[in-house]
Amino acid sequence: MFNKIVVVEPVYIKKEGLEELKKYCKEIKVFKTEAMSNEEKIKRIGDADCILVSHKTVIDKDVLDSCPNLKFIHLCCSYYGPQFCKTDIEHATKKGIKFAYLKEYGDNGVVEYTIASVINLQHGINGKKWRKEVNDLTAIKVGILGLGDLGNKIAKAFNFFGTKVYYYSKTRKEELENENLIYKPIDELLKTVDVLSINLNRDVCLIGGDRLKIFGNSKIIINTSIGQCYEVSSLKKWLKCKDNFYVCDDSNINDNQDLLNYENVLYLDHDSGVTKETLDRATEQIIANIKANC
Repeated sequence: MFNKIVVVEPVYIKKEGLEELKKYCKEIKVFKTEAMSNEEKIKRIGDADCILVSHKTVIDKDVLDSCPNLKFIHLCCSYYGPQFCKTDIEHATKKGIKFAYLKEYGDNGVVEYTIASVINLQHGINGKKWRKEVNDLTAIKVGILGLGDLGNKIAKAFNFFGTKVYYYSKTRKEELENENLIYKPIDELLKTVDVLSINLNRDVCLIGGDRLKIFGNSKIIINTSIGQCYEVSSLKKWLKCKDNFYVCDDSNINDNQDLLNYENVLYLDHDSGVTKETLDRATEQIIANIKANC
């Protein structure tokens, strides 16, 4: 049993899950606002031996060194490796602090959001229409940037509708390729496709420089990556063409709130992957991981 669990900020867990956490600790403290400064984070964590954090808050070396009782960190988000994580996992591991994370808990919502965004723009739903003529999904070409678990699910969803799908990934996935899923180097992919679905690791920037010129106009970008994966100035230039559309959610707008002033930016003010079922899956995984490590 943990002595004290601290939920450092809002995370993906149901109220019932917070109640169940009480079974695995002597004390629990839950904060409902984000912790901005290191001083505030250290104050919140205090003498806790277990903490829950989201993908937003940085838990760096100074925070870890200032909380000597810490034994377990639950990342209430996906984990793509230490280089993409806002918690200093390498330093935590050196200090003997264990960690766990969520797996494939919100993918379904993101897939649905991606497909729906294209269909809405095709048919002019909500007053935004992509092209004069309405095509069905068999007539467009979709490019996937990042063919991890999520990218692969989005590719399969478009394939179901008969869409031709191309992909670029740092590591080629030849075992997944077929006549409807074709690998292309990134610049060739951009020349080929009408819709670009970005599903990269946190803050991996592949859309910058001349790449949006290569991509061209009368196109759609749907970004569901966490963090900033584009060069802001290049994206703004591309958005000057009213026939282009940029679709994003709360995971990647970051400090670039001025993008919301563009009429052709379609913004969802929450994480597109969050559904009731997402919270169910996240809660179940968190409870299981806490139970296994307490």
